[in-house]
Amino acid sequence: MKKPRPVIQRRLAAILCADVAGYARLMSVDEVSAFALLNSHREIIDRQISRFDGRTANTAGDSIVAEFPSSINAVRCALEIQERIADANEDIPSERRVIFRIGVHVGEIIVRDGDLFGDGVNIAARMEKLAPPGCVCLPESAYQYAYKALSVPLEDLGPQLFKNLSTPIHAYVTRPPTNPLSRAIPAVHRKNLFNLTRRLHRILSTAALKVARPEGLTLVEPTVLASLHDAPAIDEHRLAERIGVDPASAQRMVRHLQDRGLICRVDNEGSRRPLFSLTPEGLELFSRLYPVILSVRDEMMGCLSEREREVFLDLLARVVAANEHKNNRHSRGGNTVVEGN
Repeated sequence: MKKPRPVIQRRLAAILCADVAGYARLMSVDEVSAFALLNSHREIIDRQISRFDGRTANTAGDSIVAEFPSSINAVRCALEIQERIADANEDIPSERRVIFRIGVHVGEIIVRDGDLFGDGVNIAARMEKLAPPGCVCLPESAYQYAYKALSVPLEDLGPQLFKNLSTPIHAYVTRPPTNPLSRAIPAVHRKNLFNLTRRLHRILSTAALKVARPEGLTLVEPTVLASLHDAPAIDEHRLAERIGVDPASAQRMVRHLQDRGLICRVDNEGSRRPLFSLTPEGLELFSRLYPVILSVRDEMMGCLSEREREVFLDLLARVVAANEHKNNRHSRGGNTVVEGN
């Protein structure tokens, strides 16, 4: 049976090409952090492309090719991307920032099964290579549209010669505004434990919701599944200790997860308390949640290197352990119960 022939179209379009400046070096320095930041920045880029009515066509590694029906939209999208990524990079050490070069061109393209080819794409790619990191470069064809409609400074680079092109291309470069979209945390707030804790709590709650809400779980219940996956056949009191909640809260979560068929009682021979483990459905759900947990964690901690993550988590664990131990000791002495979240 013959394979269907690929559908090939030709049309005029505005093309945006982007890739990361020095990505190989970033990967060699800290592969985990560079990959996490790339994924985080790709989400920014994808949102902006959709916002300006564009379509992502080709992606390979750290490079992106997108088409737009409007050259103005393509240039505006490129500037918005650079501005928002500069804002996201604000608190990341300069040597580990993932910064894009972007080229925009208006010309004829070839579309084959959704991917883009042709001179229009090649010239956009050459503009991207010419752009300084964090900037947008465009040829005369795109400039004629942009300078009339956009109030952005465009620096004239003059005619540029490129390999395999006999005719020079007049190029221009533009930069996003120097003022970031948001300000860094003021120095006085960087030293304020309660201000930082409040803001961190909001970030962590948002991250936890991304994991729990699609599966109809409460914020803490994924940790119940993780604990029973790591330590099956434990009782509610041990579970409460492991996840840092009071026994009554652990009992409520156990009942909820039992009702959903995700955990079950197991043989408790030799134990005075009922023991619990994951059901096959619970194991399947946890296996589905685990990649999401890792993805959300990497997105949230993309500004840290792998070593910084280890140090950060170790320090948090020490603070939590010391304070929970102190609170538990006081609770036993005063015959009170301290609830955890």
